[in-house]
Amino acid sequence: MENFEQELSFSDYLIESETSPVHKGRGKLFEIKDNPDKIVRIETFEDLERRYKGKADPIVVGELGQKLYGELKSNYGIDAPVEFLAGKDSRNNDVIYGIVDKIDGADLGNSTFDSKISLEVENLYEKIAQYYLDKMSVEDGLYLADINNPSQYVYGKKKGDAEPHIYLVDTDLYIRDGKVALCNVVLWLYRHIISVEKQCGKKFIHVREIIEHILTTPLPQNITEVQRVAAQKIIEKTKGYLDGRISVDDEDNHPIFSKLD
Repeated sequence: MENFEQELSFSDYLIESETSPVHKGRGKLFEIKDNPDKIVRIETFEDLERRYKGKADPIVVGELGQKLYGELKSNYGIDAPVEFLAGKDSRNNDVIYGIVDKIDGADLGNSTFDSKISLEVENLYEKIAQYYLDKMSVEDGLYLADINNPSQYVYGKKKGDAEPHIYLVDTDLYIRDGKVALCNVVLWLYRHIISVEKQCGKKFIHVREIIEHILTTPLPQNITEVQRVAAQKIIEKTKGYLDGRISVDDEDNHPIFSKLD
């Protein structure tokens, strides 16, 4: 990938974005001085090496991110207008720049939905659920673990759009390959669906059916017994949410994705 074979450094051309102060807990966001239509997030090689515990080189992580976000659009119709570039920051540290189109609109986590947008949001979550069903159904394979939160999506227009669309704009490099971690991702997918259903005023029946299909998909034969037991516990918890035996208010802890499982 050519973007990762050249050393880029345009940190001197970045200014902090006005959206940065409200981007809670995810670091600063920047804009390019001469191009206000882009938002830039910076992840250092050091942070990525810590996140992946030496299992993936930061350059490879950036390349995989480009591939997986591209797959979301081409195979699932989830548009994440991002490009990842390797370069240097203002302190000469090696970094990955994540450059996203600026979307003029509101994130789905803080929006009121009319019937049209509700249908689009329901369709979005059908696509996300299908994505994870497909990933659960293959023996091995990488997937994006952090694309479930409605606040990661904006309904609006980017430069050149005539009509608003839903865009995935929070494009962190959280990539996983383990089935135990995937079970946890699906658990949190369902918890997010609960909140979005309340915003839309209806249940996403087909989305729930896809999740039930995920939960009944046999686990791979090549995982350890410890992993199998851990995955089954998470699956049973998600089933408890689906059939109403467990309230989503019973737990408030968010899973921490700290490594490739």
